[in-house]
Amino acid sequence: MLINRIFVRICVAFLFISLKSTAQIVLSHPMERMVFQRNNSNQGTVIIGGTYLSEVDRIEAQAVARPEGGTSTNWTVIQNNPSNGYFSGMLTVQGGWYQIHVRAFKNNTLIDTKTIQKVGVGEVFAIAGQSNAQGGAGVSTSANDDRVSTIDFSDAYSDYNRLPIGFSHLSGDSTAIGPFHYVPWAWGRLGDLLVQKLGVPVLFFGAAHGGTSSDQWGKSSQGLPFDGPNWIRQDYGAPYRALENSVAIYASLTGLRAVLWHQGESDPNTDFQTYYNNIKDVINKSRENAEHEALAWVVARASRNPDEHFGPIVGQNTLIQGFSNEFVTIPPVPNVFAGPETDYITGGDKRTDGIHFDTYAGQAEFANAWDASLNNDFFANSIPMMPSPLLTVTLACNPGNPSTPITLSVSGSYSQYYWSNRNNTDDEARGYNSNCCNTFAFLPPVGYERLNWTTINNNTNSLTTAPARLAASVRKSSKKTFFSPIVNLSVFPLPTTPTFVTSVTQIRPGESVTLTGSGCNATYLWSTGATNNPLVISPPSTDTYTVQCKTLNCAITSAPKSVTVSTCFPGSLFLQGSVVNTESPYQTKQTIQSTQKIQLTGKIDYSAKNKVELLPGFESKNGSVFKATIDDCN
Repeated sequence: MLINRIFVRICVAFLFISLKSTAQIVLSHPMERMVFQRNNSNQGTVIIGGTYLSEVDRIEAQAVARPEGGTSTNWTVIQNNPSNGYFSGMLTVQGGWYQIHVRAFKNNTLIDTKTIQKVGVGEVFAIAGQSNAQGGAGVSTSANDDRVSTIDFSDAYSDYNRLPIGFSHLSGDSTAIGPFHYVPWAWGRLGDLLVQKLGVPVLFFGAAHGGTSSDQWGKSSQGLPFDGPNWIRQDYGAPYRALENSVAIYASLTGLRAVLWHQGESDPNTDFQTYYNNIKDVINKSRENAEHEALAWVVARASRNPDEHFGPIVGQNTLIQGFSNEFVTIPPVPNVFAGPETDYITGGDKRTDGIHFDTYAGQAEFANAWDASLNNDFFANSIPMMPSPLLTVTLACNPGNPSTPITLSVSGSYSQYYWSNRNNTDDEARGYNSNCCNTFAFLPPVGYERLNWTTINNNTNSLTTAPARLAASVRKSSKKTFFSPIVNLSVFPLPTTPTFVTSVTQIRPGESVTLTGSGCNATYLWSTGATNNPLVISPPSTDTYTVQCKTLNCAITSAPKSVTVSTCFPGSLFLQGSVVNTESPYQTKQTIQSTQKIQLTGKIDYSAKNKVELLPGFESKNGSVFKATIDDCN
C-alpha cells in the first residue's frame, strides 16, 4: 500500500521569501527552526547568508531572544561592501531560541530588513542503530516543546540529490526524522526532556536502520559487501549511508554534539570482540566523514531480542571503557560515552513483542534512560563539532555573451563540485521508505529547499550559465560537504556599452575638464570612483580615464581617453576671457592669438615658438603683470 504525504509547496529557496517589488535582500541562511550546535561555553555561531537585489554597503544582524529563553545581542556588522551577488557572515550567540533580524544599508540609509522567526543555538544529535533507534509505524511520542526540531523527510535510497534542507517541529506521529527515519518514535519525548533540562533547543537527525547487524554496519561503512536481505539497500550504501549524510552533509550546516547509538538486537551470536571491531569501524568512519576526530558517540547497552545476549553487551562496554583479562587487553575508543542500559526496560506494557519499545510507557522509559545518560559529565567532556562557514563564491560577468552571461567560481580544491540552477520537481524530490507492509512517500514540506544537483554535472570549480537561482556545493575526499548561499541571479540585466567625450584634451595645472558619458542603460561609474554624469575634474597631472556602465552585478568599460595636464600645447591657441588671478602660463609650439583682458589682479605669461598676436580686444590693465616671449616649450 502506498501512503503519500502530499504537501502543497510554494517553491522557496532556504526560506526564499517570495520576491516583492520592495524586497531588497533575501535570506537563504539561516532557515526557520534551524539549530546550530553550541560549544562548551554555551556559545554558538549563527551562519547568515543571502542575496541583495540593490546596491548595499553594509549588512548587520541581531539575535532577539524569544520568550523560551536566550540572550539578545546588539546589532552587529557581519559584512561590509558585499560583492559577487550575495552576502554572508556569522553572529556569535548564547544558547537559546531566537528571532534573527538582518538588515542592509546603503550610505547609512536603511534599505531593507528581514526576520527569521525561530532559530536555535543548542544541541544537535544524530541517531543511529537499528529498529529501536529508527522506530516503526504505530505508537510514537512527539515533542510538545516548540524548541525540538528535525528534518521532516525520509528516503531509503539516501540519494544526495533528493536530500532537502529544511527544518520542522518534531510534532505529530507521522513526522519523519530525516534523512532516514519515517516516524518520531521516542525521540520527541527525549527532545522535551533535554530542552527542559538544558534550556536550549535540540535538533535530531535520524540515521538508524531497522533489522541491521553490527557486521552490516561495519562493512557498509567501509564500502564492503555483506550478507543481508535485499531490503537493506547495499547498492545505495545502506545501512551506513544515512549516517554519512547526517554527519558529513547536514551537520556541516548545523554542527553536531554526538551520535546516539542504539543497536545490538540483531547480534545475538556475535562475540564481543567482533562487535567491538565492527562498531569501531563505524565510529572511525563517521569521524572521518565529519572531519572531527573527537566526534562523541553515546553507545547504549542493548541486546534484548527478546532475551539478553552477552556478546553485544560486552562489546558495547568495551567500546566505552575497554576490556582486559589475563589473555587480552582492548583499549576503549576515545570519546565514546556510556548510553542507557535498555535491556533492563522490560514488560509487555513496554515491549509488546519483547523487543521493541512500541508503547507509550516503553517509549517514556526509553527516553528517560537516554536523558539520564546525557548528563552533565557528558556535556562537559564531549567536544562538539561546530557548523562550517558558507562557501565563498566569486561572480564574473560576461556581457559579451548575453545567453550565458554569468560565471560563478569556487576557490579551493575539492574532490567533487556540484552546481544547482533549479529546484527538484516533485518526482525528483520525493523520498521513499517502507516497513514490512507499507511504503511511505515523503515530499519535502513547504519552506524546504530542494536544490537539484544533477542537471549540471560538470564537476568543475566554475559554472558559466544563464540567469537563474544558483548555488554551489563541494565535497572533500572525506565526504564532508560544504554549501554556498543561494545567489539569486534570476534577474540579471546586462549593461550597454558606454562612451564618453572630454570637453578638452589638454588643460593647464589647476584647470578643470568635463567628462560626459553616453550610451549607458544603468549607472555610470568613472575610473575615479565617481558616479555623477557629467563629471567635472581637475586632474593634477596627465591621466587616462574610462567609464563603466554598471548594473547590480555586471559592468562594461568604455575605451580610455587621456587628458593632458601641461602648460605646453602642441597646436596654436586662441585665448579669450578675463585673467583675474595669477594663472599658469600658456605655451605652444605654434602661435598664440589673444583677446584676453588682464585685470589689475591678474598675471599671465604667453610663450610661442612662432609668434604671439595680441588681437583687437586684448587689454592689460594698468598694474597687471603680463609677458609675451617667442620661445619653444616641452
